[in-house]
Amino acid sequence: MENKNYLNIKLCKECGGACCKRLPGAAFPKDFGEKSLLENLVKAFKRNKWAIDWWEGDPTGKNKLEKAYYIRPKIKGADNLFDPTFGGECIFLNNKGCKLPPEERPLSCRLLEPKPKGKNCIHHLGNEKQKAALSWLPFTDMILEAARKVGYEDK
Repeated sequence: MENKNYLNIKLCKECGGACCKRLPGAAFPKDFGEKSLLENLVKAFKRNKWAIDWWEGDPTGKNKLEKAYYIRPKIKGADNLFDPTFGGECIFLNNKGCKLPPEERPLSCRLLEPKPKGKNCIHHLGNEKQKAALSWLPFTDMILEAARKVGYEDK
């Protein structure tokens, strides 16, 4: 499923990126490359276009975690690397659509199937935030280390 791509530039442009105006899609570890994940996270954080968000509570349902981090594009106007803001326009959206080439977009964006006029678009990941948080669990220390390398600490 991860290799599937539902992007339809024409449909998204017609609706003006309604989904992208509500909330950026969640990224997954594979979006930052299998090799040199730490290095790629540091580079991404230095570009100031990506945020560390989190799932409140334990995404596994075991109630052992207070929160689980995941990565997503920043929201326009948000400055913090650690940003749990809910809602807001994706930093990569412009009047022509997404600034990122299709292969560089977060997995949840590639798996969003647009529909005409932005109505009833299909999220093929289901609860993308929870799934993203689950996928990043093994890399929590790496996320925090990358944040420290660019001068941030979770508070």
